[in-house]
Amino acid sequence: MKQPLALAGLMLAVCALACAQETTGGRVVVNATVHEGSITVKTYSGKEVIVETGADVEKADNVVTVRTHPGGTAHLAINVPTDTSLNLKSHNGTIAVEGVHGEIDASSHNGQITLANVSGTVVANAFNGALKITMDRVDPARPMSFSTFNGPIDVTFPADLKANIKLKTNHPDIFSDFDIRLTGGHPITEKNDTPDGKFRLRTDRTVYGEINGGGAEVSFQSFNGRIVIRKK
Repeated sequence: MKQPLALAGLMLAVCALACAQETTGGRVVVNATVHEGSITVKTYSGKEVIVETGADVEKADNVVTVRTHPGGTAHLAINVPTDTSLNLKSHNGTIAVEGVHGEIDASSHNGQITLANVSGTVVANAFNGALKITMDRVDPARPMSFSTFNGPIDVTFPADLKANIKLKTNHPDIFSDFDIRLTGGHPITEKNDTPDGKFRLRTDRTVYGEINGGGAEVSFQSFNGRIVIRKK
């Protein structure tokens, strides 16, 4: 059953999450949305989710939803257990996460996304803003995606990463510390609108490759910005 909690002030905790984890056996999931302002998430040794900024919080089992009040600018600061999954959205503002292990989905329309020393899987998307991400460990069975329209993408992976890489950018610069074995572009077949019904082949600007023999798909897409793939 959902329980709406109106929170204001500093260091206000969403209680009973430890019990919820034990009951469901699942990871804590935090959904946070802010229209104007930033979101900062850090880990700590406790088992509860702590919201340090006034917001509306709703708890259902092991899922916590945090929303800021409409109007004005808000800067969400959230402390979570290390083993937490995140779904973070900011329209105008940065998103920063440090030390989280879980499934991370971060989206910002105008603002940089920084994920430091995270583990698990990541889907990160910014329209106007850079992506700066460092991963300690990667879930080898799950795909990941990093995309931005205006801004560079800079991602650091552990050296033992095994992945099928998909790269697409209009920017001429793509850099990698890994030895990427290119597997070529994939042609696209189009049927001409002519009586003879002939086909034509065209290729998009996507580059495909493998790292350490291949694995789950990891895709990178930037319209205006270079792509850098680093080895930790």
